[in-house]
This record gives sequence, structure tokens and C-alpha cells, in this order.
Amino acid sequence: MDAYCIFCYNYLHGVIFLKFNRVSKGLAAVLLGMVILSGSTEARASSVIAGTTPPEILSEAVVLMDGETGQVIFGKNADMQLMPASTTKMMTALLVMEHAKLEDIVTVGKNPPYAEGASMGFKEGEQVSVKDLLYSMVLHSANDSAEILAEHISGSVEEFALLMNDKAKELGAKNTHFANPHGLTNEEHFTTAYDLSLISREVAKDPYLVDIFHTSIYKLGPTNLTPERWASNKNSLLKKSDDLYYEPALVAKTGYTPDARYAYTAVASKDGKTYIVSILKSTSQAQYYKETLELFNWAFEKCSVVKLYSKGQTLKTVTLKNGDQLQLQAECDFYVISTDGEIDASPMLVYDETSVFDGEYAKGQVVSEASVRVNGSDAGTLKLVAASDVFIKTPLAPEAGFTIPKVLVVVVMVIVILIAVLLTIRMINLRRRRRRRSRRTSQKLREYKERQMGRASGQERDSIY
Repeated sequence: MDAYCIFCYNYLHGVIFLKFNRVSKGLAAVLLGMVILSGSTEARASSVIAGTTPPEILSEAVVLMDGETGQVIFGKNADMQLMPASTTKMMTALLVMEHAKLEDIVTVGKNPPYAEGASMGFKEGEQVSVKDLLYSMVLHSANDSAEILAEHISGSVEEFALLMNDKAKELGAKNTHFANPHGLTNEEHFTTAYDLSLISREVAKDPYLVDIFHTSIYKLGPTNLTPERWASNKNSLLKKSDDLYYEPALVAKTGYTPDARYAYTAVASKDGKTYIVSILKSTSQAQYYKETLELFNWAFEKCSVVKLYSKGQTLKTVTLKNGDQLQLQAECDFYVISTDGEIDASPMLVYDETSVFDGEYAKGQVVSEASVRVNGSDAGTLKLVAASDVFIKTPLAPEAGFTIPKVLVVVVMVIVILIAVLLTIRMINLRRRRRRRSRRTSQKLREYKERQMGRASGQERDSIY
């Protein structure tokens, strides 16, 4: 039984009872005009405090994001929840491409014709294609088009909003909640400059949508009620005839309501770099155009993003107290963002090589942190995680001070009781079988004696007669 207990202990201890060592979070340092960020969507720079300074921003909330990595280069109130107005239609356009066919013909319901704000004037019962609705929503910012598309995809505006929120979570837009497809005022309808940048980043990946955003004027096909309609592009950064036309721009969307004020989001790409600017609650349309162009120009001229380490990359091998070798990997992607032009980063990891490590870790568990040095200067920290499961090798015999866990004692006691019960049942069954055999033997013996006595009586009768 002792050997069995030790076996149980070794198994349960190795599989169930893990010690999760926790390491405190390190603080990132900013130096040499660089901001150090992790690769998750949660980590980002809130400002640039060294190197070249970003343009002055008057709008309430702004984010300048690197389109390749999703890292924030500059942010002002990046996570402040504000109404997005018609920049909401970036999400609606994205879902139309995912859930509808452009050639489908949609019959307008009773509610969309009453949508407030910008409208194409669609009437109840009118039949129009998804393609025409999408173009008119993007170019003319038509709210009735947005509602028609929402009802076509989900059956109602409310159900479509659920789809929008699911997509927002999928993209990492965790501080966003949509209540409609167009952005008209609703207390439950809000986003952040950071989240809006993530959504715009996804829209810019669709070549068909990029083409729509660059269309100057679009003629809608005839419907059963109207011979023709026209939708024109009102976005200055995308109109070649406009003084503010910005050639690197891929997609951009304006927005305004009295409650949301002025909102804008745009994605631009050139020289192998892509940046996103999202602005909420600006003072005017002229202001958000000015700030967007200044941020883009600053980013393309002065900013660069360099990945130093990749998530899952093996960076160290350590020896545990039990003698096992454990590989340590980067917990996440690790970037350097420079605001002082191109950089030639020479990274190096530094941590206490004499650290004594426990011999028990689960795969993915944080084991330690390493300081990151860039070009010889401290620049931040990176968490290192176990590349595999490692369990303590317990000796076969208990050592001094060995204590069997209570749960194991209970398990062993239950097993002992079960064995005792089984043995008792077996002994009872054996006794019953012996008794039955004894009764059968006694019965046969009585029958034999009776037969013998019968024969003897017969012989006596024969002798008498």
C-alpha cells in the first residue's frame, strides 16, 4: 500500500498541483526618441515624449496607429468613449462585404425612409441592389442606405447592431458599442479613437472597398420607382479635384452630428508604410482635415516601427533546480517605435543569469522578465514564458518532512475500504457455497442410508417368508 500511495502522489503532484509563480510587471522606459510597446492590442503609446514632437492636436480624442503592427505611435484620449457619428459606416461597410452579395436586390422596408440626416430618398417598396446601397452609403453617407442594408443582412437594425458588436470584439475594439448602422445619436452608441482605428485598418484591407472610397461620382441604377440617382464623394482627402487631396489615402470617412461633433478616420499608405488616423469630437471639419494631414506627414517623415522579438520566439534556455533545461519564449511581439526617423536597433536581453528557478511550470506560464537594451541603453521589459510543461521529479521514497496531501489520504482510504468490502463479499459468497455443498452432501448421505435401510428390510421379509 505504501508503494501505491507514493505512486498516486507522484502522479497527482505532477499533473494537478502546479505552482504558478508570478512576476511583477515591469515599467517600460522611453529614451532616444523611442517608445517601447508590446504586440498586443492592449499596449500602446499615449504620447511621444522624446525625439521629434507630434503636431499640436486640438480635437478631443486622436490616435495615430501603425497599420502594419497595430501599434499606437501617438494618442490623445485614445480610450475615451465618444459618439462616432457617420464613421460608424466603416463597420457597416465591412459587414456588408462579409454578409451580403453585391448583386442581390433588396426591397426597402417601412422604417429606412424615415432615417434622419443624409439620405438618398429611397421609398418603401422600392427595389435596389446591395451594390448601389453600399456606394451611396460610403460616398453620400446615406443613413437610409445604411438601414436598408442592416435590415437586409440581419432583419432589423437591432439585430445588425449585435453583429456589429461581435465584429468589434473580434477586431479587438473592446471599448466600442454600436446601436445602429449609421451613427445617429444614441446614448448606447460609442467607440474610441483607438477602436475606430482598428476598424478602419480592417476596411483598408478590402480592395473593393478601397475602390469605392476613391470613386468621385457614382450613378445608381434605375429602380421600380426611380429612374436614376447620383452619389458623389464629399471626402476632401479622396477627391482629386480638391485642394486637400492626399494621394496616399486608401480609405477615409467623415462624420458629424450635433452631439458627436466632428469625427474623421483615414488610412494612408506609401513607401511601404501604412498609418491610420482617427479623430473624435473635433472642433470643425477644417480642424480634423488639418490634424489628419499633419499627423500623416509627420508619421511618414519621422516615424518608424521595428519588431525586435516575435511572440513565441525562443530567447533563453535556463537550468531549473531539478536539473531540467527549460526554454523561455517571448510572451508577445515586441516593437520599437521611433519618432526621430529611421533607426538601426541592436537589441539585447538582460536578466539575472544567477536566478534560481523552481522546477515546475506550465506551458505559457510567465517564468521571468528580461530588460531590453537598445543600442546600449535600457528601453523596457519583456516577459518570458515557459515553452513546455515541466513537473518536479519526486523521489520514489518520501523524504524527511514528507507530507501526503489530505486528498490523497482520502483517496487511499476509499480504495482500502472498497478492497475490504470486496474481500468481505467474496468471503460471504465462499461461505454460502460451502454451506450449499454441505447441505447437498448431507442430503445425498441421508438418501444413501435410506436406500440401505430399505434393502435391509426387504431381505428380512424375504427370510421370514
